[in-house]
Amino acid sequence: MGVFEIVAKDLGGRIGRLYTKSGVVETPALFPVVDPRKQEVPSEVLKRYFGQVITNSYFIYRLAKGGDVNVKRLLKWDGVVMTDSGAYQILRYGTVDVDPDEILLYQHKIGSDIGVILDLPFDYEEPYHSALLKVEETLRRARRATRLLKDLDMLVVAPIQGATYLDLLRRSARELSQMGFPIYAVGSPTTLLEEYRFDTILEIVLEAKMAMVRDAPLHLFGAGHPLILPFAVALGVDLFDSASYILYARDGRIMLRDRTLRLDDAKSEYLPCSTKLCQTPVKELREMPREERTLLIAEHNLAVLREELMEIRQRIHEGTLWEYLEAKARAHPSLYRFLKKLSKFRRYIEALDPETHPKPHGLFFYHDTSPSRPEPLRHFTRLENVDPPSKKALVVKASTKPYNRSWEYRYLKELVGERVHIIFYDPVFGAVPEELAEVYPLSQNEAEGESEEARARLYEWLNRYDEIYTYGVDIPLVGKAVRRLSSIEDARYIA
Repeated sequence: MGVFEIVAKDLGGRIGRLYTKSGVVETPALFPVVDPRKQEVPSEVLKRYFGQVITNSYFIYRLAKGGDVNVKRLLKWDGVVMTDSGAYQILRYGTVDVDPDEILLYQHKIGSDIGVILDLPFDYEEPYHSALLKVEETLRRARRATRLLKDLDMLVVAPIQGATYLDLLRRSARELSQMGFPIYAVGSPTTLLEEYRFDTILEIVLEAKMAMVRDAPLHLFGAGHPLILPFAVALGVDLFDSASYILYARDGRIMLRDRTLRLDDAKSEYLPCSTKLCQTPVKELREMPREERTLLIAEHNLAVLREELMEIRQRIHEGTLWEYLEAKARAHPSLYRFLKKLSKFRRYIEALDPETHPKPHGLFFYHDTSPSRPEPLRHFTRLENVDPPSKKALVVKASTKPYNRSWEYRYLKELVGERVHIIFYDPVFGAVPEELAEVYPLSQNEAEGESEEARARLYEWLNRYDEIYTYGVDIPLVGKAVRRLSSIEDARYIA
């Protein structure tokens, strides 16, 4: 059995099983960060919500002076443990006093299930020439690490570097993909996450994903807020890690599914959720000892993160991940911007998105964000390869769906028979030939507004006919004359 097994898909999102020596991690999954120097949230609390954690092997290396330590015994954890290499400390302090090969071998030595090579991360504001040097050094370290992979009883993560320098990002992803690591990661988004620049982070993820090997799992470092998780999953991210649950708690920040609420800003008597935290009156929370309150908020944040991941998994099973993105996008302007401009990556998303789902459902289209979703593109592309069965077309705007069961169609079909090809106009899919009217989702959709692309694609399709007639829909000249029927009876006179 391979390292990663995909169970279900929707858009670029995947439910999968990541096999480690200590057990299986169901993806999408989040690894809560645990500080080995001071474990503020007890292991038994973490286990209520997650079966895997991540800790810093460099901190353990410093504490133990490179000596023997069992990481699971240290953390009092019997599930899957991932270890970072200390790269974040490089980002914060500029350097760490350990050799890249040494810290990778040390992660294996202390019993890690998933280790990370010591890359050279950088802030997105770093000058290009400096970023280039760090990408080069990270690739060099990755090549050295490949010589050790066969002797390591753990999965190894190779971080893709480049940040907002997309040429470096693509190159890093391409070259690392050729080295055969079990897992890849997108690095250095921390500052962008702190600034809520979700759209920038997601574009970085997309560019990396398009350049790397498709089937391998992808990890996004430092992403731990319910707002960004579904979007990152939809682009192909499988794994996350974050200390946000405890960092937010220390500052009195409470995660909700669509926002963050400061305890000081809470105006109601109770918080708007159903966790143990939210069952306690706000006044009582404010009067609690700081340490007790921090632990309570941290557990709440863990519960909300788990709930978000469970929602995402359910959406993937249902095939409604896009609808979920549209609902979440209204929670923050950067997410809304990203969803609108995702249309330029639509061909890639369409290639990842399954054509069918176990239980098809009606699709809802909105004029501002839905043009980015993959289904219309899939229809337009397929229609390019279809030859019209007649040289005469009659374009109809039917009153009911499925279109070929409408009274207009039944009546017109009796009048024109097979000598005229009936085309339904759909505000999302453009031209819907009568033969395809019941094919999902061409009649199984509701639209708010009209897609400009649908109109344009309809006109392209109509240029294939010698004669064009319309009933109930206005169509301007499309390179040839268009004749509008003043009544449905006039269809009998089409020669």
